Amino acid sequence: MYFAWRFLQSESKAEDVLQEIFLKVWTNREQLTEIKNFKAWLTSITRNHIYNALRRLAVEDAYIIELSTKDEPLEEDTVLKEISFNELQHALREAVSHLTPQQKKVFELSRVEGLKHEQIAEKLEISRETVKKHMTDALRLIRVQMKSPEKLAQLSILLLAVQL
Repeated sequence: MYFAWRFLQSESKAEDVLQEIFLKVWTNREQLTEIKNFKAWLTSITRNHIYNALRRLAVEDAYIIELSTKDEPLEEDTVLKEISFNELQHALREAVSHLTPQQKKVFELSRVEGLKHEQIAEKLEISRETVKKHMTDALRLIRVQMKSPEKLAQLSILLLAVQL
């Protein structure tokens, strides 16, 4: 817990991160025997969860600052942002549905679960270069599917938010 607290400077946030890590270990318990270096794996997912928590905190702080400095009504702005976010999520899901099964799997492991290319390669038993190629192809196809520059900018924000 000290490792997480050292970065987050909050006991409750550190406990939340540890709870998420425990849940991830528990849900992946069948694959634990396949992990060659459990300590390194645990350190890696701990580090990733801490980074995700820090990103969430930064986004929350930025949002609070944004809300506190606005003079216009919050409800309308929040609803518009939520509608835009939902539309963008739908467009991303649609774009991801056009990927090959392997590209989709690599994309989701990277962007949803936050795994690094080496971890994905190990999990899927493929080379790191193959993971890199699938990820490059998936992102290229998603960009093509999203087409408009406005959607591409929104997609970049969404992909960052998905990692949170």
